[in-house]
Amino acid sequence: MRTIVFSDVHGCPDVIAAVVVHSGFDARVDRLVFAGDAIEIGPDPSRCLDLLEELGAECLVGNHEYGAFTGRPVEGEPLDPALVERIAESIASGRWRLAASADGVLITHAGVDKRFAVHTESGDSSSAELTAQVLNHEFEAAAASRSRRAGSVVGASGPLWWRPGDYGDPIRGITQVAGHTPPEIIPETDVVAHWAARGVYLVDPYVRGWRMRGFLPPTPVRYAVIEDGAVRVVEGE
Repeated sequence: MRTIVFSDVHGCPDVIAAVVVHSGFDARVDRLVFAGDAIEIGPDPSRCLDLLEELGAECLVGNHEYGAFTGRPVEGEPLDPALVERIAESIASGRWRLAASADGVLITHAGVDKRFAVHTESGDSSSAELTAQVLNHEFEAAAASRSRRAGSVVGASGPLWWRPGDYGDPIRGITQVAGHTPPEIIPETDVVAHWAARGVYLVDPYVRGWRMRGFLPPTPVRYAVIEDGAVRVVEGE
């Protein structure tokens, strides 16, 4: 089974369709994980949510969804109340979670730094599976109170907001796939290879920048394929 991970479509359902076509996703044999930020920026966030449901995608919460859920949209503009209610129900019901794992790879919206590492009794980092379980448990508690507490899993350095290089080093010994940070905004040369060497594979297709700059289609596509414990990032149009 392949696990296909993508993120940050930001109200552009055509990006979802492009990932499905480009990856050759087959619901009978593949797993599809959406790593957050279906809403804001683009014209049709509701259709994005519809498509994700139709495809049977496993959905993770992004900072834009959590912002809507807590009444503080990231873009600062009022959101359609029906959309907010839909997001709130998805989070409150636990259908949209904070973390997932696949073949020993940890998947979150923004990535996880070492401060959120879960350790075994021997002091070593735990597995991606256990780390995802702990993150989801902490997220359930935060979401129940609509918390935005600094230093927690919903804070600025947590898995909804972390950026490689900004807040600290990634968890050592666990491979991660994350969106939120498009390689285009990181200053290192050969960004994808740089962070992949440190165990963080970046899949944000930079739809936000594409839309805000008024570029014409085709919209860029970026996603990860996890298979037999290996990760590769695929780009296309």
